Amino acid sequence: DYQTEAVRDALLNLKKARRRWHDEKDKHAFSLTAVTGAGKTVMAAAVFEALFHGDDEYDFEADPGAVVIWFSDDPALNEQTRFRLMEASDRLRHTDLVVVENSFNRAKFDARKIYFLNTQKLGKNSLLVRGFEGDESGGLFPETRPDLRSHTIWDTIRNTVQDPALTLYLVLDEAHRGMGSPTKAAQNAKATIVLRMINGAQGVPGIPVVWGISATVERFNRAMEGAQGRGTLPNVVVDAQKVQESGLLKDTIILDIPDEAGKFDTVIVRRATDKLRASSQAWADYAKQQGESQAVLPLMVLQVPNTPDPKDIGQALATIFKQWPELPSDCVAHVLGDHSTQQFGPYKVPHISPERVQDATWVRVLIAKDAISTGWDCPRAEVMVSFRAAVDRTHITQLLGRMVRTPLARRIPGNEQLNSVHCLLPLFDAKTVSAVADALMKGGGSDDDAQPPAGRVLV
Repeated sequence: DYQTEAVRDALLNLKKARRRWHDEKDKHAFSLTAVTGAGKTVMAAAVFEALFHGDDEYDFEADPGAVVIWFSDDPALNEQTRFRLMEASDRLRHTDLVVVENSFNRAKFDARKIYFLNTQKLGKNSLLVRGFEGDESGGLFPETRPDLRSHTIWDTIRNTVQDPALTLYLVLDEAHRGMGSPTKAAQNAKATIVLRMINGAQGVPGIPVVWGISATVERFNRAMEGAQGRGTLPNVVVDAQKVQESGLLKDTIILDIPDEAGKFDTVIVRRATDKLRASSQAWADYAKQQGESQAVLPLMVLQVPNTPDPKDIGQALATIFKQWPELPSDCVAHVLGDHSTQQFGPYKVPHISPERVQDATWVRVLIAKDAISTGWDCPRAEVMVSFRAAVDRTHITQLLGRMVRTPLARRIPGNEQLNSVHCLLPLFDAKTVSAVADALMKGGGSDDDAQPPAGRVLV
């Protein structure tokens, strides 16, 4: 029911925004806030179906000129979203979901299609933007367009916005990213690109309708309030308590935050391994009880610092296998930036794409840095031990949000262990983590949310 309500509210906003754009040339923005695990992609699929084809249930007429840009800062996240949109919809065809590659060259976007773009594709060195007449380099050196490309991506956006028969909608996936005041160059680059699409620049008008989607949209909402010549529509907020009641989220987050811990503390690693083994046994018992042939195979996330010593990771793996000798030796994978097989002490660990981890049930221990903090979908991740420091509330909210989904998308009646998740976070700010966990259990991360907790946080 909460998904239906959110879809109806989002469509009402899109209907208003479209009418005001075509009647008055007014630009608008709004956001959808939903706790991780609420089904944001499923809701988006329902919105796009109605936008392209109309929907009697929502009393919504199709926009025959609708064009959607789905934008994130991660091509892997885009690919996962594209797959999940197709999975969630029987009215969106494969040809309706277009990944914009460097060879893309069109005067305008086609109506009733969703175009997937990411930060790298719009960077200053990208083939899609090279030679744009609005940029200094394009004006001086128009021959820099690759293969005499007739249209850069900025030309395509401008022409689409200016066509009265089309309506361009920009959907910002994980809309909090690039909206704050980060110091990382990559985040600053995204902020520049996103704001350029929102506000317009160098002869390219701002995109008429902007829809931000995230579990933590405070930064996005603040940015939209200060956007140039853009009104805001009522934000759509999904009640996290309703999500909790649906059984899509775990009932309990168990936090283990010791006061003192060294790098790759073996005591903490052993404790995490014991929790993984206990969870595995509990799921095996449940599958036997229910007469199911395949049990859920829970996963441990081992989160490491940016520049870890491979020997330290090898020692942590040795601790895991010593604590649980029956664990297969080839059950470890990594999602680090280097996509090759890595050597950690005596262990050779292959790379796996983050979006494949959920279905790759041979992976029981996953070595990660930040690849799991946003957009990662793996409900069987039930134990996390992190040796990274973290104090930022938004980052911690996103990270913990990855861990609270139920593997079977439903609550297991009468089994507290299978309705819990364990997070061992020795280097996290304890006060912030506890506040975030409380917010996830009661209201999706809002400081102002006064709802009674729907789930529990045990520290």
